[in-house]
Amino acid sequence: MNTISIVEVGSRRYRVRTGLAGSSKAPAIDSGATSHNPPSESKAKHGKSERISLNIPRQVHKYIIGARGSTLDKLRHESRAKITVPPERSRSDVVEIEGLLDERQKAEELITQIVADNMAKVPYTHFISLPLLDIDMQRKVSEFQRDAQRVLQNVDSSSFVHSGSLHITLGMLRLLSPKDVTRAVEFLRSLAKDVAEIVGTKPLLVSVGQLATMEAASQARIIYANADDFDNSGRLRRMCALVRDKFDSAGYIDEKRELKIHVSIVRAKPAHSSADEDDLAKKGSRGFSVNAGPLLKEFGSMSFGVCRVGQIQIARRFRHAENGAYENDGALSLL
Repeated sequence: MNTISIVEVGSRRYRVRTGLAGSSKAPAIDSGATSHNPPSESKAKHGKSERISLNIPRQVHKYIIGARGSTLDKLRHESRAKITVPPERSRSDVVEIEGLLDERQKAEELITQIVADNMAKVPYTHFISLPLLDIDMQRKVSEFQRDAQRVLQNVDSSSFVHSGSLHITLGMLRLLSPKDVTRAVEFLRSLAKDVAEIVGTKPLLVSVGQLATMEAASQARIIYANADDFDNSGRLRRMCALVRDKFDSAGYIDEKRELKIHVSIVRAKPAHSSADEDDLAKKGSRGFSVNAGPLLKEFGSMSFGVCRVGQIQIARRFRHAENGAYENDGALSLL
């Protein structure tokens, strides 16, 4: 079902129909030709031709251009404006539109719709994370992974999540410019009062254990451990639900999956895979799975201990510190 989203392009905001609601944007490409459109009829009757600049993240420029420039040609024809998309090598986000007022408005409106229609194709750049930094828990996970490698067949060693990067994911984000990142961090911090009302003054302790799979155990791609309040207070789930719902309502999240509070331990990849994490995210390894039945039978009830959660982070995908933890652009402290 189509929904209405608010999309910012340049200094304007538009209500546009899109299959997925989101406030993020999106992979760049050389625009090639920058020729003018044929002149519009009787320009003197319609005012003065002017040029405006739109800051549109270069990740979405390829959708504005289209195959062999076909979409850009169509935009120029329908709007009768001159539209210039910067070459990929320039690393610029600025798209220029030149024409009469109605031509510029038409071009801006069409570009906005293209951005909204193609947003779901853009890879996520960040995620909302609860990092689990307890050293003892990380040690137990590493020990389990060594045992799991013995049980699981034909999986690459990179299938096992680095124990330093253990976390709970609350939602995936597309933040395609520094301004997007700053806004997301500020929005997270604006939730401080609401979060504090749920967490209170007691430390938020999370117990991690009880292995399960996202898919059928015989065809597992993700093996995870459940995470829950150590004191059975329900604070963890209420806090996670609050943060995710707030980001969803603000247009940052376009996932349709329900919130599942868990800690990924294994992401199955075929043995001897040479692809790094970024390549696997782009190309996917969805055709590969493992039979996790024997592993669950032997280790399914395992506990990895208890960890105090100290932050909610806007974490960067594929970017890790030396200790394996995900790098982040900002956080809300829970201490």
